[in-house]
Amino acid sequence: MSRSLWPATAVVGLVALQAITSGAAAGGFALEQQNARALGAAFAGAQARRADPGFAAYNPTAIAGLAGPDVSVNATGVWSITSFENAQGTLFGVAPISGAPDGEDFDGDAVIPNLSIAAPLSDRIAIGLLVHAPFGLSTNFDPSSVIRYQAQKSEALSIAVSPTVAIALTDDLSIAGSVRIQYFDLSVTAIVDAGGVAAANSIPGFLPGSSDLPASFNGDDVAVGFTAGFMAALGQRVVIGGSYASKISHDIEGDAVFDLAASGAAQVLNVAAGLFAPTTFVSDFTTPAIAGLGVEISATERFTLLASTTYSRWSAFETVSLIFANLAQPPEILTQNWDDSWSLSVGGEYAAARETTLRAGFMFDDTPVNDAFASPRIPDSDRYWASVGATQNFSERLSADVGVAVAFFADRPIALSGAEPDALIRGSLAADLETTAFAASLRVRYKF
Repeated sequence: MSRSLWPATAVVGLVALQAITSGAAAGGFALEQQNARALGAAFAGAQARRADPGFAAYNPTAIAGLAGPDVSVNATGVWSITSFENAQGTLFGVAPISGAPDGEDFDGDAVIPNLSIAAPLSDRIAIGLLVHAPFGLSTNFDPSSVIRYQAQKSEALSIAVSPTVAIALTDDLSIAGSVRIQYFDLSVTAIVDAGGVAAANSIPGFLPGSSDLPASFNGDDVAVGFTAGFMAALGQRVVIGGSYASKISHDIEGDAVFDLAASGAAQVLNVAAGLFAPTTFVSDFTTPAIAGLGVEISATERFTLLASTTYSRWSAFETVSLIFANLAQPPEILTQNWDDSWSLSVGGEYAAARETTLRAGFMFDDTPVNDAFASPRIPDSDRYWASVGATQNFSERLSADVGVAVAFFADRPIALSGAEPDALIRGSLAADLETTAFAASLRVRYKF
């Protein structure tokens, strides 16, 4: 292959790599909204809630101490108000990017499911099954906006199935572990500046931004990890709990498709060098290890104090590699250099009546996104959660929980210079993004 055509092959890898990165780069990608009772307290104390399988997503030891079979079904709706403004950029440092500089509603709505089933085998041993969505993301930018070369549509979805065993070592100390079988699906669309690629390779008749090429990348994988946890009662009023979820390494395999009919430049490059031909790809991708610690303090007969902290090992997410089956497109590596992140939450519960419990909480959630690598595909930033919720017991067996929350995100500036060799095709981008998110959750629990 001619050396002068390298930028054309590089763009394929870089666009797809950026898409994969956007599906897995930020604290906002980890879905904590697994339980209405937890959401109502801003997840405070979630690792220390005993004998409730609905909390198994936070600590597998939550299934210990059950009196009988127990089923928890939960659904959480998440939606947001988003906007971007002042977007501007250039291609190859000289050609201004045309398109809308402002827009809104780029973040997708979602419903997060959770099913937890558990039952005691004996006084000391319990088994359970958790089905939930631990990670997910959905963003979509207009293909006519200035942002189009950096981001268009990104959707990431995971479903995890976790068989669990919990053992009560003593009346006050329990441990648990589970195998997490995780399915991960990625679906991304992108706009490639094929006109710029052609111009960079001295093909007459084309200029940067003159011949956009729509592209799509779709892949999935199943991989296995584990979770472990403990809970300990310290006297009559205090319970502490800790959990650890391992990182899971995925080998994503999928298809790359380019809409050649939409771009004359892409057609020329395809004939000249075999670029932009339909192909398959493989990519290594890792979801992070997450550790959590929670405490529940029964301050009075009616009032309970709650607190939690989590630590996510996003620093393991340093690069993303992409290898195409089409030999005309060389492997690419995109550096990420994310930071580890943490969260801190506090909350409380008040037993307003025998059948009714009220709760509220607040959480600070640190983003791992390095400002130098911030992308509109993952417009994550530090966020502040405020939430309220309630539990209603209809009988000794049947109960329902509701929780609502709002998350205020710090403004996210985008400042991608486009000066690096692996960013020349995408160009530069400066923009200001704003996000406010909302969540509403409902859980029904039945004790057999």
